[in-house]
Amino acid sequence: MNRRGFSLYLTFLVTTIIFILVTGSQQISRNALDLGRSDAIEAVVFHAADGGLERGLAKLRRKFTPFSFDYVSKHGSHRSIRVTVTATGQKTGMDIKATAVLFEGSREVSRRSLARVAVLNQSGRTGSGRFVEAS
Repeated sequence: MNRRGFSLYLTFLVTTIIFILVTGSQQISRNALDLGRSDAIEAVVFHAADGGLERGLAKLRRKFTPFSFDYVSKHGSHRSIRVTVTATGQKTGMDIKATAVLFEGSREVSRRSLARVAVLNQSGRTGSGRFVEAS
């Protein structure tokens, strides 16, 4: 019986198994990092849209008329968030919609729209309307 041939076969088999395990764990790690990055991006875009709603409410408190404005916030050297806020008049008050879009360079990465409906011309938070996720 040739033991040299057997040890070579066994070494090749163990090396192949270790290679498969390492490759599989690398893929699992990469997926976990991508999911974590996606969650972080979604949180940033949500809060940017919510901040746009708050700016819109503040503008309505100063002057209760329809408006539209947008602004850009830079995040690092290649990321930016554009927030567009509009207020439209309705029968029972005003509706405010804020849309935040995250760009990496010129590529759109994520988008979120939030709204407050039936905002009334009242002081304080009593007339701030109902918070909804807009489409």
